[in-house]
Amino acid sequence: MSVSDPLRTAVAVAVYWTAIAVGGSVLLAAPTSPLAALPVLGGGAVVAHAARADRFVELGYAVGTMWIAVLALSLGTGVVDPVAVPAGEVAPLADAPVPAAIGTVALFGVLLVAYAAFLRRSAGRDTAESE
Repeated sequence: MSVSDPLRTAVAVAVYWTAIAVGGSVLLAAPTSPLAALPVLGGGAVVAHAARADRFVELGYAVGTMWIAVLALSLGTGVVDPVAVPAGEVAPLADAPVPAAIGTVALFGVLLVAYAAFLRRSAGRDTAESE
C-alpha cells in the first residue's frame, strides 16, 4: 500500500507541529496564556520551513532534542522540589510565571538551535557526498 506524497507531508506537518506546540507550552499554567503563541506560531514557521525544504528528518531530530530538554527540565525540577519546598508541599514550576516564561522561550530556543545545527550538519554531509 502506497501513501501519496501530499498526504504523507500533511501528516508529518500535523505530527511535528503538535509535538512542538505541546512540548513548548508544557510549562505554561494556562493554555490561553499569550506566551502559548510562541510554540504554536513559531513551531508552525519551523514546520513550514521544513516542509518547503523537505527537511523533515532534521526537524524530527530537533523536536526530539527539544523533548529531551523537556525531560531534563522535568527531572531537574523533580530533584530540586524536595529540597527547595517545605515538607509536604509540591510547587510545580508552571505556577511560577517568570520561570515558566523563561522555560517556554528556552525550549523554543533549543528547538531552533537544534534545527539549525542539524540543517548545517546535513548540508555539510550533502556537500561532502557530492565532491
